[in-house]
Amino acid sequence: MTASPQDNFANGFLKHYLKNGIGSMPKSDVDALVMHLLDQYAGEQGRPLGRVSNQIASERLRAPLAKIKRLRYEGCLKFSGSPENEGRDRFLRQIAKAGLEFDGDSSGTPFKVVFVIEDTLAKNWIQGKIKENGSIFDGSFNSEIIKIDPNVFFPLLRTLFPADEVDSFEKKFEAVQKKAKREEIVSGFKAIVSSFVDGVVGAAGTAAATALLALPNMTM
Repeated sequence: MTASPQDNFANGFLKHYLKNGIGSMPKSDVDALVMHLLDQYAGEQGRPLGRVSNQIASERLRAPLAKIKRLRYEGCLKFSGSPENEGRDRFLRQIAKAGLEFDGDSSGTPFKVVFVIEDTLAKNWIQGKIKENGSIFDGSFNSEIIKIDPNVFFPLLRTLFPADEVDSFEKKFEAVQKKAKREEIVSGFKAIVSSFVDGVVGAAGTAAATALLALPNMTM
C-alpha cells in the first residue's frame, strides 16, 4: 500500500531529526527540514507546498519572504539526498517554462532563451553550470531572470541530458526560427520545449519521472 503524504512527512522528519540523537539538530536545521518536507509532501488540498511560489508560501506560513527563500534553499542542500541530481531535475522543470527574448529589429530572430527562476537552488545550479562550460549569462536586470544565448543553451543541454533529445530539440528550434511571425515562433518554441522535456523524462524511466514530477514547481 502506498504511504500517505502525512506518513511520508513523519517518516522523513524522524529519519533526519533522530539521525544524531534526539535534540541534537539545531533549530535552524529543524526549520529547514520542515520546510523541505512541506514542499515535498504536505500542503493544502493534498498538494505539496512546493507547488506554490515563495510569496504564497510566505503568506500561508506567516513568515517573511526572505526566510521562505532561505529555508527552501537550505532544506534542499541539506536534506534532498543529491543536490546535483535535484539541481539538474529542477533545471529541466525550468526549461519547460522558458521563454524567448527577441532582437529589436523586425526580423523576429530569437536573441536569448529566458528563464524566470525564484527557486534559489535551481538558479544557482544553472548559473554554476553555465560558468563551468566557460560561458556567460545575462542576469543583471533581475536576480530571478536568467537570459542565455542559444549558442550557449544547446551545448549546455548536451552536458546534462541525452544527446539525441538535445539534437532533436535544436533542429526543431532552428526550424521554428524560420517562421514569419514572432507569435508563431513563440508558440512553436513552447511546443518543442514541451516535447523535449517529455522526451528527457521518458528516457529517464518511470522511477525518475515520478521523482521529477514530485519536485516543487516554484512558479511565480
